[in-house]
Amino acid sequence: MGSSHSSHGRKAPKTPSSSVSEQQKEKTPDQKHVFVWNIDGFSSLLEQGEGFTNTPFKMHGIAWNLAINPMDRNTGDTEKHLSLVVCAYVKPDCMLETEFKFFIRAQKYGHKHVEREVSHTYMTSSYRSGVKCMIPLETLKNPSAGFLWNDTLAVGVELIKFKKVHCNGELRRSSITSIQKNKPSESFSWFVEDFSQLDKPVAFSKPFRIAGYTWRLKLKPEGEYNNDFLALYLDLDNSASQLLPSSGVMVNFVLSIKKSESTAYAIRLRYNFTGKDTSFGMMDFIRQVEFKDPANGYLIKGRCTFEASISIFGSANDHLS
Repeated sequence: MGSSHSSHGRKAPKTPSSSVSEQQKEKTPDQKHVFVWNIDGFSSLLEQGEGFTNTPFKMHGIAWNLAINPMDRNTGDTEKHLSLVVCAYVKPDCMLETEFKFFIRAQKYGHKHVEREVSHTYMTSSYRSGVKCMIPLETLKNPSAGFLWNDTLAVGVELIKFKKVHCNGELRRSSITSIQKNKPSESFSWFVEDFSQLDKPVAFSKPFRIAGYTWRLKLKPEGEYNNDFLALYLDLDNSASQLLPSSGVMVNFVLSIKKSESTAYAIRLRYNFTGKDTSFGMMDFIRQVEFKDPANGYLIKGRCTFEASISIFGSANDHLS
């Protein structure tokens, strides 16, 4: 982070557009739910390097995240592959028994060319599932395969079975993401004078402006659902940033704990913040015992410093189709 990347002659990303169409009125027996993520500027996403990029969506009243890592590897293998993961954050008293299908669209030919089915039971201790190394990156980039169309990649997930919640009709959601060249990162440090005196269950930093948006750090000192961890999030203050519910901003960010003048502990994340989904981070950011161990130097006489480094690398648009 902190450096710019060139687009290597890539065409400028298309301006995301929004459209809403009426949901299909006739009920279908399977009541399929599909989310499609159109990534416009895929070559620039590759420039971000390894790691998962996340975008939110809702189905059956549940908040989900679809995550893509186009540069994943199998253990011991040097060949890069695309991996897809779906996360669902559920309460401790809830389990979601699901069956769903990941797909990559061959846009040139107008169909789902690669599909993988997955079954998973989501709970607080197991909130992510996916397909690792779904397709080699070189195959994906091959023009004859038809996956990339004007530097746009379409991936998605179809929810086939869902035990807890039932919906009528077919709901299809689509997200368009425009990836741009990376902008230099900016940082904000939150110095905590006395950790034991922080508000509970949630403490917020003061608002700060980076890249034209207003943010806050959100800390849950006693964890989200598990008291063994600290939970730390980056929040977009949308009352000040005024993102429309259907639009979003793609963000590279690092959440960290400072140790003297150096970074002692850090986690790098990517997320599509929208007018509706304004918070993302780690519910298991760091173990309490590790954070409070004096030998680690994270918490000294009650004092600690949390930091967020943020850079914008794209914009997004979400619509019904």
